[in-house]
Amino acid sequence: MNPGAPSGAIPPCTGSTHSPNQTPGTPTGKKPGPSHLAAWGRRLLCIGSGAITALVFPPYDWNMLVWFVLLPLLTVLWRRPVSFLQGFRMGWMYGMGWYCVSFWWIHEVGYVFGIPQPVFLGVAFIPLMCLYALLPGLWAGMAATVFRPSLTRGPEEMTSETGKSDGAGPAGHKEAWARWVRADVRSCTASALALGALWVCIEWLRAHFFCLGFSWNSLGSALYSGYIFAQWAEFVGTNGLAFIPAAFNVMLWCMLRRAYLHLKGMGRCNRPWDFYATVLVLIVLFFGGLLMSRSYSPGAMRARNQISKQNPDGAERTLMLPVMAAQINYDQEDRIASGAEPSNYGRYLRLTMDAYGDILRNTMQQAHENPDLAITPKLPVWVIWPESALPCSIWRNTVTGKLMEDAFTQHYLFGSEGLPAIRKRIREELGGQPFVLLTGADEKLLTPTDKRTPYTISLPEYGLMEARNMYNALAIIPGDLDSTVTTAKQHLMPFGEYVPLLQSIDWIGEAYTELTGTQVGNNILPGTRDEPIPVPVPGTTRTVDVIPAVCYEDTVGDLLTKFVRRGPQVIVNVSNDAWFRESACGEQQARMAAFRCIELRRSMVRAANKGVTTCIAPNGAPIHALRKADGTPWMEGYSYAELPVDLQGKITLYARWGEWFSALCAVFVLGFATLRRRSFRKAA
Repeated sequence: MNPGAPSGAIPPCTGSTHSPNQTPGTPTGKKPGPSHLAAWGRRLLCIGSGAITALVFPPYDWNMLVWFVLLPLLTVLWRRPVSFLQGFRMGWMYGMGWYCVSFWWIHEVGYVFGIPQPVFLGVAFIPLMCLYALLPGLWAGMAATVFRPSLTRGPEEMTSETGKSDGAGPAGHKEAWARWVRADVRSCTASALALGALWVCIEWLRAHFFCLGFSWNSLGSALYSGYIFAQWAEFVGTNGLAFIPAAFNVMLWCMLRRAYLHLKGMGRCNRPWDFYATVLVLIVLFFGGLLMSRSYSPGAMRARNQISKQNPDGAERTLMLPVMAAQINYDQEDRIASGAEPSNYGRYLRLTMDAYGDILRNTMQQAHENPDLAITPKLPVWVIWPESALPCSIWRNTVTGKLMEDAFTQHYLFGSEGLPAIRKRIREELGGQPFVLLTGADEKLLTPTDKRTPYTISLPEYGLMEARNMYNALAIIPGDLDSTVTTAKQHLMPFGEYVPLLQSIDWIGEAYTELTGTQVGNNILPGTRDEPIPVPVPGTTRTVDVIPAVCYEDTVGDLLTKFVRRGPQVIVNVSNDAWFRESACGEQQARMAAFRCIELRRSMVRAANKGVTTCIAPNGAPIHALRKADGTPWMEGYSYAELPVDLQGKITLYARWGEWFSALCAVFVLGFATLRRRSFRKAA
């Protein structure tokens, strides 16, 4: 059996014949092995190819490289036959070059906790990157063997392997080359489809089954530039988009090789009809994505609303929802050193008041500059604060299921300088509506108890209460504390908010507590809610459903699909990227968040304590982002926009069926591999 052979009876070739009993991927005859210099050159080429792949993503954003990044790796894999293990090793080195550069920002958390960098890199970062790199290794191993195209060097080599005669004279020679081209096109096209589908599968595995479930910087997300190709995520998801650049890289490599060999053998290049067809498909995808991008832009959605008002029924189709997201750019090292700062809560209140004043002044200036236009102020009706914004936890009685009005919470949230005061000032001084506050919050669960433990507290009204567990939640506060609705984070961070296997192996948690002196994540529990939260729009009788995303949940596509319903909806994300300081983390998370808008066709507003605070349209384009003049997001301020909200709120194919395309690719890969293996047995 020869796992390096293509479909049919043509085995792989490197310019020499192969014996049926020959070891797969080994040339006939004894030849001296490659020099150590050549071996190291191939390794460096693989690592360099991976490092170049990392340049496709933020903070570099050299997006056009995505169409060429696999060419060096394919050259190493297909220059000569190699075994699965050799291909796997090359792909693993490619993955290490990619992930170590792309996710280098993870090491910043070591500074926050004061862990020496050599220790953090050796114990956490490098092992994690080695784990992720196994998946590109799997892809490369399959590309080198089962999914390897024929790669014969010309009709003479194909003739010697198939036993068919080329015929005599120039006509026979020309026909032989034409037959070789057709066979090469069939083999390469099949390999391109299979390897494109396989890449989708490895992205799917990394997003769901590998440790953190880390879907950031998939090859499909590199298609964000211009928002054109990214629009197809509505149908296949971000992981599914990886099929396009992966298959294109294979087709391009095969076309260049075929053109070179044809020029060498016939004195001219053949017409690469398969590559022309590939480019034609890309053109169709481009113009289709362009139409979708324009259709879901804020301007187009607003225009559809104006057109609908001209209809007899006059029904509105789009709600322009004014929202504001705040960021005080608070460093996590300072927060850990000082604890929850009540002064930061005051900073958010002042920032909110200043934002309302700025928006009102800008509106008046526009009206002054355009006296012929009727311009009315669109003050925010929703205000979003990020994780770590509140100086206190919200307590919930687990027996009654209601929030507890403890004096501490009331003092900071609803005291004389709290939310009621700022809402009153906005209403009386600026003429704005009382806004709805959406903020990150720690929700502690209190249970009545008779035993005193390190987790019990005594409350005058409730007696002895145990505060052992908590949620990392999004709190929605339309009015007073009684009106508060919370929804908890469901996709917890391993080793930060929980330790894997902790629930089933007690000694892991005990060892962690003994080593660190703290509980794992303060016993943070995952949420279970699967219904969106209806939130009122002040000044109207409408409500808009909120799709909650706490922390990095806005990068987990299929998690948010369960909240999708027909009707007006907005994705609200509250994050705290200060754990990774002024690194690429915030930019990469915001990029992945934009794909959630495309997949679900919902607008998003996200507030980051230190990161990218922005408002995003349903086509994935930022409507407004908080940035300095140099483009960096590390500043105190706010992002304001009128979010276009589709009142009909259709359900996209991805929202309905999730990762259906990834599953289809997995079935195709398994079926294709089975057929290839059978053909190998026949050829052997």
